[in-house]
Amino acid sequence: MESAGLSTSITKKSGFLTSKSLSADVGILFFVLSFSFLGYKLLSFNQYDALATQWEQMPFSQLWWLVGVLTLIPLNWYLEALKWKMLTSGVQKITLNESIKAVLAGISTGFFTPNRIGELVGRVAFLDYGNRKSGVTLSIVNSLTQNAVMAMCGIPACILFFTVTKGKLKPELIYFVLILLISILIFGLIFFSLPRWSRLLKKSRLSEKINSFTDCLSAYNRKDLLRIMSISLFRYIVFSTQFYFMLRFFSVELTPWQALISIPTSYLFVTFTPSLAFSEVAVRSSYAVLVVGVFSTSTVSIALSGVCIWALNFIIPMVAGSVMLVRKRLSSINGMETEQNIQE
Repeated sequence: MESAGLSTSITKKSGFLTSKSLSADVGILFFVLSFSFLGYKLLSFNQYDALATQWEQMPFSQLWWLVGVLTLIPLNWYLEALKWKMLTSGVQKITLNESIKAVLAGISTGFFTPNRIGELVGRVAFLDYGNRKSGVTLSIVNSLTQNAVMAMCGIPACILFFTVTKGKLKPELIYFVLILLISILIFGLIFFSLPRWSRLLKKSRLSEKINSFTDCLSAYNRKDLLRIMSISLFRYIVFSTQFYFMLRFFSVELTPWQALISIPTSYLFVTFTPSLAFSEVAVRSSYAVLVVGVFSTSTVSIALSGVCIWALNFIIPMVAGSVMLVRKRLSSINGMETEQNIQE
């Protein structure tokens, strides 16, 4: 009996180590992919001449706009890390530093997946093994919260944008806006009822199968969820301001009103256009030219603004996240070797 129990224990530990090793290997894979892609983008970028010309003709006073963009980068990702820390608090207490590492790692793993859904892989890697299923659910809630804010701010701006520029909304755009409005309403009702839904699921027949994913939601109340939504809104304001500053840095003249209706409209289209994160630069720049270009003829400057804001907000964090994953990989290897020595 003791032999059978020992065998079962060793098998479980072996399975745990194998899963842990597989999770750790993801880090090195995304590290290689991230830097390969970065090298490819730098070599294939065909607007260096336009960028150099723009830089040469730029007055020194324009640099203050770039300083503003750079200053807001830490605030942007600090808010995201704060939100992740708050989301995971009901499952596992993590420090703000650990949350920052998880967020950056998520950017790296989400870089090669549709609409960055792979972010959850990097984020949950920094949670304890037993909490990772809950981490998957919380990562999805986090993404949906930010997308909901994009839609809530983008839809009114979109309506105003097309009313001002076209005089009226086209029927197909009306349908698109209505679908988004209904989706936001449904999301809001579900989002603020998550704790209740979690408690109801515990009593259902499916509880044994999904409890490890949904039980984490019962730890929150509506006040917590409102706080999380507020952080998402504040972060939205930060990166929208960054985009405005970058446009001004490249001498794209916009009135505050034009910026207020064009930037949220552009972000709305980017958010709900299926794309891979590494191809988002093309989508982002195209929508920027299409929407912001209505108020300015500086097409090259608008496109460069889209490229540069994407590079600063995603490429730099992606590189940092790849480093975090490699460090996590090395830490996991050391941990596995220690556990194996203990077993022996």
